[in-house]
Amino acid sequence: MKTLRPLSFLTETSSAIALIILNRRLDLSLITKLWGKSVLTAAADGASNELEKCFADQKDKFVPDLITGDFDSALPETIAYYQNKKVEIIATPDQDETDFTKCLRIVCQRLKSNQVSHIVALGGFGGRIDHSLANISTLYTAKTLSDVPLMLLSRSSVACLLDKGEHTLLCDTGLEGDWCGLIPVGQPADHVTTTGLKYNLTDQRMCFGELISTSNSLADTKVTVSTDQPLLWTMGYKTS
Repeated sequence: MKTLRPLSFLTETSSAIALIILNRRLDLSLITKLWGKSVLTAAADGASNELEKCFADQKDKFVPDLITGDFDSALPETIAYYQNKKVEIIATPDQDETDFTKCLRIVCQRLKSNQVSHIVALGGFGGRIDHSLANISTLYTAKTLSDVPLMLLSRSSVACLLDKGEHTLLCDTGLEGDWCGLIPVGQPADHVTTTGLKYNLTDQRMCFGELISTSNSLADTKVTVSTDQPLLWTMGYKTS
């Protein structure tokens, strides 16, 4: 049985994270909060532009450890600025993987055992749907790279991948929103059982074109999920 507190990285002062910043418009208050918890901060390609823009005249205080990508989005002057700040710039020209996946590989290589509780990718949703789907695909790749849970985070939602097996989700931080969902992405899940949700499943099949559990909600602070295939867990959280 695997246990996860999906939102603990937002509340626990002792919870250290690795932060990956993706190429989306950044919320200053959210990224500032995450930055203070991060022991390793990486920007994927064009996210470096957003990072510089977001912090504006405070940008000297918020310098990432590394910037990676094929650099088709990052502005040359942005890269030059961070090079001046001694940021490690790593070119990853391989076009078979997204900049996010390539950045994640490097971050996982740099992390020491038990150094962080979560890897948080800020900017995981919104904008182009193909980018959002690619980010979800990276959750599957992450299983082969690290045992540390990878969380996709946007301004009001978070998602992670539950591998096949038994899971306990502790939803007791006080930040939990009023919706959640379990989604079979990639292949059907033939045997899914849950407790702690408003609409529970009992040894049911989940598949696109058939049953998926969106627009669900929490009925308890402890949710259990048993599944024979990976499932995307997604939930809302309160921003204030």
